[in-house]
Amino acid sequence: MKMIIAAIKPYKLDEVREALTLIGVRGMMVTEIKGFGTQSGHTEIYRGAEYAVNFVPKMRLEIVVADTMVDAVMEAITGTARTGKIGDGKIFVMDIEKALRVRTGETDDDAL
Repeated sequence: MKMIIAAIKPYKLDEVREALTLIGVRGMMVTEIKGFGTQSGHTEIYRGAEYAVNFVPKMRLEIVVADTMVDAVMEAITGTARTGKIGDGKIFVMDIEKALRVRTGETDDDAL
C-alpha cells in the first residue's frame, strides 16, 4: 500500500475528487493548508496599506491506495490539477506498513 500526499490549488479540489472517483478511489482526507515554494506569495493592499502574504492557501489530499493504483492516481491528480502556472502543487508517495478499518477489523488492502 502507498500513501499519496498531494498539495493542490483550492479551486481544483472538486475536479480532482471527481477524477479520482472515476478511477476507483473510494476515500481521501482533505486539509486546508498554507505554504510557500516557487510561488512564494504576493502583496495585497488592505485599508490603504500594502502588506506581503507569504503563505499561499492550498489543499492537502491524503489518499491510501493499493500499489497497483499509484500511477493512475498520480495521473488523475496531475491531469486535473495542472494549470501550467507556478503553484500547481506537488505529489509525494510513501509506503504504508499497515491499515485497519476500525468498524470491521479488516486489515491492509481490505481496509481500503
